[in-house]
Amino acid sequence: MTLGRFPRIALVAATSLLSVVAAAQSQPDNTGLNIPSNVQFVGTQQPGVRKATAIVNGEVITESDIDQRLALIVASNREVQIPADELQRIRAQVLRNLIDETLQIQAAAQQEVSVEDRDVNQYYDRFATGFSQTPQTFSAYLRSIGSSDRSLKRQIRGELSWQRVQRRNIEPFVTVGEDEVQAVIARLNA
Repeated sequence: MTLGRFPRIALVAATSLLSVVAAAQSQPDNTGLNIPSNVQFVGTQQPGVRKATAIVNGEVITESDIDQRLALIVASNREVQIPADELQRIRAQVLRNLIDETLQIQAAAQQEVSVEDRDVNQYYDRFATGFSQTPQTFSAYLRSIGSSDRSLKRQIRGELSWQRVQRRNIEPFVTVGEDEVQAVIARLNA
């Protein structure tokens, strides 16, 4: 059985971690903190593991997706301290918004309505300019607050997709042939 590339990397990383832990346990504690040599971590999150919070028609929304959107909201309300109970309510609303956004993107794809990456990037660039930043510095800012440009661009894609679906459903599908145009022109001339 051959291991895929990623399991091999995980195995190497785990082996390296075990050797670091073993080396640390063999050395005396000089910090004065009296930390036991057999420390066990219980209930910790694994930083590289994403767990599904919601699955919308096969598309996964992770806790990271929610955290990144929530970070945007918190950053935009820096002047106002958001109470913990209100933060939980906002977190639930963010999840509902992500579910709606996912459904909107899926509906657009089903109706063959697409949004080009360049359109998303144009809106992203305008958004960055609104914050008096370049797209690169704005991306760094988003990372610094716990969000990401990917999260904001997904939100932009969702909004553009839904606008185009709505516009498409409102606009009538009318096709006018060349012969009809010529007939109207002939009548107007007569």
